[in-house]
Amino acid sequence: MRSKRNQKLNVGEKNMRFEEWVKNNHIPFKLNHHDDNYDDFKPLSELIGDTRVVALGENSHFIKEFFLLRHNLLRFFIEELGFKTFAFEFGFAESHIINNWLHGKGTDDDIGKYLTHFYYPEELKTTFLWLKEYNKVAQEKITFLGIDIPRNGGSYFPNIEILHDFFKTADKDALHIIDDALNIAKKIDYFSTSQAALKLHELTDSERTHLTCQIARTKVRLEAMAPIHIEKYGIEKYETILHYINGLIYLDYNVQAMAGFISGAGMQGDMGAKDKYMADSVLWHLNNPQSEQKVIVVAHNAHIQKTPILYDGFLSCIPMGQRLKEAIGDDYMSLGITSHIGHTAALYPEADTKYGFRVDNYQLQEPNEGSVEKSIHDCGITNSFVSFKNMPEDVLSIPNMIRFDSMYMEIKLEKAFDGIFQIEKSSVSEFVYE
Repeated sequence: MRSKRNQKLNVGEKNMRFEEWVKNNHIPFKLNHHDDNYDDFKPLSELIGDTRVVALGENSHFIKEFFLLRHNLLRFFIEELGFKTFAFEFGFAESHIINNWLHGKGTDDDIGKYLTHFYYPEELKTTFLWLKEYNKVAQEKITFLGIDIPRNGGSYFPNIEILHDFFKTADKDALHIIDDALNIAKKIDYFSTSQAALKLHELTDSERTHLTCQIARTKVRLEAMAPIHIEKYGIEKYETILHYINGLIYLDYNVQAMAGFISGAGMQGDMGAKDKYMADSVLWHLNNPQSEQKVIVVAHNAHIQKTPILYDGFLSCIPMGQRLKEAIGDDYMSLGITSHIGHTAALYPEADTKYGFRVDNYQLQEPNEGSVEKSIHDCGITNSFVSFKNMPEDVLSIPNMIRFDSMYMEIKLEKAFDGIFQIEKSSVSEFVYE
């Protein structure tokens, strides 16, 4: 976002370099601890305006400073900008338990047992505790929305159990279809997509085919009986049950896609199944007239960006951010987060580790030439936000890569993101190594 002074200076300027744009337009911030002052972010108000969905990213999971930054951004978005939904890269079904907790069910200590199926750092727990305290006194309560497939893509539970309970009451004639799927799903009940993919061989080819078939039949049966279900339970309940089934369909596809990716035989775009479901989860929420309409989405940079994920020309994924941009246009904004130096979490699939992957505390080297990390740092600034929203089209030397975990990914920066937060030094949360 430009100050009035810079707006006047930039009018008529030609062939400005990216570094010059950064120097004239960056917004510095202090990397505070939880609950410190967030006044540094107030200049973002004009940039965000009435945008309905703003996504906050991260270049890697499990980074302590990214959680600290997003905590104070979350407070700013809620207290100053009127956002009322916190959407997170977390299971859609699992999130309902936490949402009930945020609205007063259970004690503060309960949050620990709701966050045991993955590496969820203490910094995230602190954010949830703040949200619970906020809801105690706020007139307009905050909703927590999980947007992901079940249990990080590693298990057909809890969705399949919820569907079993629904069909047991609503459609007993079709309960055997769910029973068939559930009995097979019990054999592949894990904690992440990579773990389930590495264990996929524990199902026979016949079992895999039958599981996929029965999940598909469940959806067709639900839709065939839709008028009866809607009359009895209402449209909101029906569409929620349908979204649970879609979560199973996309999980089932995603596990097999990941198995192909790990083996080197994956098809282009296959890893986008999960992103399709995440985008649909956000849209499901926006389309519900009872839902709060301003949503903060928190997920990996690769999920929130607005352009395809490419590796050496290979299309890995059409991300959630691109789908949301196509669906709601300028009502979607993507703000990435990255770091200059420090450490990051490098992930390696390993079936017998706790969650199906090993996390290495990878020491970052000085950023590569042509990266956004190097370009921003070379401007002599640290801990700053840079907006691309009003950047002239003729700016020169725009970086064409950004960090992705311990690697780099080529992107069209100003097309992929509306802005970037860059912190000076990152570290992996201690919780990963406890």
